[in-house]
Amino acid sequence: MSDSKSMAIATIRAEHRALAAVINNMKGVLAEVKAGRMQLDFPLFWSMIHYIDAFPDRLHHPKEDDWLFSRLRQRTHEADELIDDLQLQHRSEPLALNDLRRWLGNLEAGVAGSLDGLEQAVSDYAEFTWKHLKSEEHELLPLAELHLTPTDWNEIADAFGQNGDPLVGVDDDAALGALFHDIVRRTPAPLGLGSRQSS
Repeated sequence: MSDSKSMAIATIRAEHRALAAVINNMKGVLAEVKAGRMQLDFPLFWSMIHYIDAFPDRLHHPKEDDWLFSRLRQRTHEADELIDDLQLQHRSEPLALNDLRRWLGNLEAGVAGSLDGLEQAVSDYAEFTWKHLKSEEHELLPLAELHLTPTDWNEIADAFGQNGDPLVGVDDDAALGALFHDIVRRTPAPLGLGSRQSS
């Protein structure tokens, strides 16, 4: 495997892991809150939603659309239907994030039933995301490895290299890298590195 191909695929997978880590933390925190073992840290939860909006939705997905998907469409029609589905999912993500914001805002305002609503919204978003990432990693990337040229991989690696990788510390975008690490630091153990705030 060429260096550019390896670098591009490693970066894409690392960004997927970073997104998965934040979503898993959201689910874990809500489970602890519902069990009465901690209070919800609203600023932390808002930071998690902001991270999903600012990094995967505004940086990661557009790079997939503009480089990985675009180059693969040029090389083969075998992936067209899959790419159509993945791009539709990318476009639907802002609506899912708005749902999370609405329920979190309701919970912060003390609206009855909002904790259950937020937990369901996060669960739905997590399931949507796991299916999306699985399709990209187990269906799309193997097709890309099969059909893309070394020049394609060079361009894709360069594009994704501009994102920075908050999971492994390639911090070209200092604000997002700092936000990711702040989320991990403030999320109570054992989900993160922070101290538990009991209710």
